[in-house]
Amino acid sequence: MNLQSLVVVLLRLLTLDFLLRIALQIVPQVFQPYIDSTLVLLLLAGAIAAAILLWVKALPIARFVTRGVPHDLSFGTMALVDCYSIAFIAIGLFYGVSHLPQVLNWTHFFLKSAASASSTIGQEYSGYDVSQAFIPFIVGIILFVKGRSWAATLARRHNTCTQQKKSG
Repeated sequence: MNLQSLVVVLLRLLTLDFLLRIALQIVPQVFQPYIDSTLVLLLLAGAIAAAILLWVKALPIARFVTRGVPHDLSFGTMALVDCYSIAFIAIGLFYGVSHLPQVLNWTHFFLKSAASASSTIGQEYSGYDVSQAFIPFIVGIILFVKGRSWAATLARRHNTCTQQKKSG
């Protein structure tokens, strides 16, 4: 296994975490009536652009970080697709399991409120609090379920880009 590939995987996973945190922190602000939504949208666009730039430039950053260091790491027979798979599934499990208690708590609250036909349900919670529980949980489940196929796609693209740079 190449050390640069490992750094690329780490940078791209940090990018996904960064995008999730953006969704949790900035997106709910767009729906607040007292906040200038154009400023929030500009911040959101800038943060997404930064995440895309980090994703695209992960390999050059990895080359910079690993210069002067031996590039070969022994992971046995693990390929790049295996590293991506383990990382996606592990992060998916982390998000899913760490946010499951909040999801269960909010689900219980909504079911209890629906059963009591409470007319004050909108005053007892904010969408921001609910989104902080459900969005990471859903993203975690998606990463867990789709991790292997996304890993195969990313590894294939990484290998294609690497071969093109070597031949070009």
